[in-house]
Amino acid sequence: MTPSTLTSPLTWHQQMREEQPVYFDPAFRFYFGGQGAWQVFHHKDVQRVLSDYEVFSNEYMPKSDDNLLGSNLNQTDPPRHRQLRALVTKAFSPSIVSKMESWIRQECNELLEPHLQKGEMDFVKAFSIPLPGRVTAQLLGVPDQDHDQVNAWINAISSDPAVIGMDAYFQAQQEMGKLFMTLLEERSKEPRADLISHLLQAEIDGERLSIPDTLAFCIALLIAGNETTNGFLANAMYTFATLPAVQSHLTTNIQDLPAALNEVLRYEPPVQSMCRIAKMDVELGGQLIKKGDLMNVWLTAANRDPAVFADPDTFNINRDNIKMVSFGHGPHYCIGAMLAKMEAKIAFEIILEKMKNIQLKPGVTPERNPSTIVAGFLDLPIVFEQK
Repeated sequence: MTPSTLTSPLTWHQQMREEQPVYFDPAFRFYFGGQGAWQVFHHKDVQRVLSDYEVFSNEYMPKSDDNLLGSNLNQTDPPRHRQLRALVTKAFSPSIVSKMESWIRQECNELLEPHLQKGEMDFVKAFSIPLPGRVTAQLLGVPDQDHDQVNAWINAISSDPAVIGMDAYFQAQQEMGKLFMTLLEERSKEPRADLISHLLQAEIDGERLSIPDTLAFCIALLIAGNETTNGFLANAMYTFATLPAVQSHLTTNIQDLPAALNEVLRYEPPVQSMCRIAKMDVELGGQLIKKGDLMNVWLTAANRDPAVFADPDTFNINRDNIKMVSFGHGPHYCIGAMLAKMEAKIAFEIILEKMKNIQLKPGVTPERNPSTIVAGFLDLPIVFEQK
């Protein structure tokens, strides 16, 4: 199909790649309270920071009893990271993920059904938020009746601390921790075929995970599985709704949907940036990074680096996109990438089967997520015709 072009929302990234590809911003604030960081924009530099864990550590978050996320899978470097990652790899294996396909399809239909005759919906609130929350909770073993509360906690933990405050951030973690403590106690007595039971029985070097490590695992997986997939689904809907030629092509060539979704990941990645901390003095992009300095690498900028992607601001489903960094790069590459892609594929197969002429609701401007980490929308009103 013919490539389509949108007005790029990333003109600042373009300018920084050309003028200051690595620069220090003293005012930049992270969700965990850290402030001041080196901003990195070139694809080659982003890849290096994400993969060279001996220089750029992933253990940047403060570790404390209040901050359960400080010891989660994503907050450890190899070799510990390899050991922890091995514990959940089986839960995200192709065979396990494929077994969830029919259940995910059923959930998609259930979420869409109330809106089909009306011909309009807020895609974020009615679909892209609840679906990944349900899927990840199902994988872990969270009861259905707790899904809405879990989503509320996830939203609090993922929000801008300058808006909600650090007290709300830590309170959400603690309340979610209490729920998982209850589930851990139940599964220790009566194991089930879920990830919580698997974590309780798993061992590293003959030792089982501690309760704090297990809690951190559960919370981190819920947040990662919910927020990033929500952004992926919403960004895909926005792209297809604003590029009618792409939407029309997919309606008659559904076999191209995986390629189109892959291009969405490059073009509008659900995670905008990732953090690291320098373990030693190092030179990057002509700048001297000091030991202890925080790093913020822009995946959005790397994915549109013209040195890697030809005509990067054009949406083109014919790219191979093998070098995109939307799910990270190196040892911390997103363990749930396969599940997220399957969710999106099933969701849009059903959406394009049941809807046509999908557009943004006239007169309404979708509100984008203000986070510097997760890209997406707070709302996304759409109108469509039912097939």
